Amino acid sequence: MQNKINFPFTAIVGQDDFKLCLLLNLIDPTIGGVLATGDKGTGKTTTVRALSQLMGEDFPFVNLPIGATEDRVLGSVNLEALINQKKTIVDKGLLAKSHQGFLYIDEINLLNDYLMDVLLDAAASGGYHLEREGISEWLDSRFCLVGTMNPEEGELRPQLKDRFGLSVAISTPKDITLRKKIALQRLNFDTNTTEFYKRLKEEESALKAEVLSAKNKLVDVVLSEKVQNEAAKLTVEANVEGLRADILLLKTTRAYAALLGESETTEAMLYKIAPFVLAHRSSDFTPPKEKENSTEQNSKEEEKKENTEPQQGSNSFQLPEQIKNGLQFSIPQASKKKVVALPTNNELIKSPYIAKEADRIALVKTIKNYIVTQKFTKIYQQITEKASAKIVFLLDTSASMAVDKQLGYIKGIVQKTIVSYPAKKIEYAIVVLENSSAKILQYFTTDSKRIHEVSYQLRAGGKTNLGSAFSKVFELLKSINIKTVQLFVLTDGKINAGHENPFDFAVKNYKMYLSKLSNTTIVDTENGFVKLGRAKRLAEVLNLRYIPFSSL
Repeated sequence: MQNKINFPFTAIVGQDDFKLCLLLNLIDPTIGGVLATGDKGTGKTTTVRALSQLMGEDFPFVNLPIGATEDRVLGSVNLEALINQKKTIVDKGLLAKSHQGFLYIDEINLLNDYLMDVLLDAAASGGYHLEREGISEWLDSRFCLVGTMNPEEGELRPQLKDRFGLSVAISTPKDITLRKKIALQRLNFDTNTTEFYKRLKEEESALKAEVLSAKNKLVDVVLSEKVQNEAAKLTVEANVEGLRADILLLKTTRAYAALLGESETTEAMLYKIAPFVLAHRSSDFTPPKEKENSTEQNSKEEEKKENTEPQQGSNSFQLPEQIKNGLQFSIPQASKKKVVALPTNNELIKSPYIAKEADRIALVKTIKNYIVTQKFTKIYQQITEKASAKIVFLLDTSASMAVDKQLGYIKGIVQKTIVSYPAKKIEYAIVVLENSSAKILQYFTTDSKRIHEVSYQLRAGGKTNLGSAFSKVFELLKSINIKTVQLFVLTDGKINAGHENPFDFAVKNYKMYLSKLSNTTIVDTENGFVKLGRAKRLAEVLNLRYIPFSSL
């Protein structure tokens, strides 16, 4: 038993899907890990720590803090050996230590871009090159990535999300009996930890034995032809890109069969694990049971429609609802204005990953130089630049934007901006006005398809509260290096909510929250015959760059 006792895995209730996904990865590590998203305080981290305790020394388990340094993650030179033995010995980083085991990251969505890129590379290639002064060494790093996060604190990059074999969503339980049981279990554990663990030690050992047994029997499980066909059908219906999902469906179903002690997979097993594989890869995925209910409902509707459908030649033809809705979103064609991209500042594309990089001493070079010259001279690391930029669209979707089809123009501008910079690494986010307030509609992402979908669905309504919108942008940028951020505010400036004096409230909030931004542009979308010029006045008061809609 470990010195510190964690809450036992078998004592956790209300996390059945998450626990199952973790066990399946133990049985077949090539599944590639689990992403758990959900509310705060739902036991995500507790469950992962319990798994580590369950497996003990049989399965390497490494916790990677989101604030970990590059040396700690990748590895570094052993300075003691270098000075005393005049030998260059590499101390493995957390990635190498997680080889053939689990790499756990809590709040993975807050991990900085550089370490996230390293994770992607290591996950794809099974290792990485450690490059240090005078050192170039390959380190194996095949691991199951376990990440937990709260979506309210920011989205995860699509490239990393796809690297997770499985994904589960965890919500706060509403059932009173279940909540009571969870609370009582924790209370008993905290009251007498040692005794609580002893009572469950046999169950823990039995579960561990089941996992190891399933792991040994995995290769003998038969993948039935029906399961193979149905797995391919599910991925096609879900419009999943690539074949990773197909492979994972088969791997996960096989691991599930091994855990159940079965020698052959069944369609029921496939349907059980399908949401874990497909839900985070496709917005079109419908769980098989829901799909059956939906099909039955559609059949009833079709039958009803046949009885009420107008006869051929009737003049009562109606457009399908999806076409009607689509017409509301289309970019106006009557205007002769050319839809163009917003200008971006190319200097932002090369921004330093660490602002104080030049102040860091290159220890290995400094020590080697001291050994050779017997003189201590500080040698500093070179600044490492990282190609990245962030663009925030603050979109005025208030009711006034429905006039003269301004919202349609906004959608066109956003989409044109995205497609105009395909080769550059740019992350986009969208903040919109809503119900006299504002909300973050899309957190930072490089998934241009996602931005297209989100912006396409915009509708006009409500009042204009730019003061609230500016504070919402600040919330979005809390953990971001603002030197890499460009903010485009697309509005007609008709601010009419948020305070007794809405305009002054907006000015005050911008100065309070966003004054450190060095690249904000007001795009004036007012294009009616009579112009009030309020967006221009806002830009002048805040001393911001101003672009009238007529110049686009």
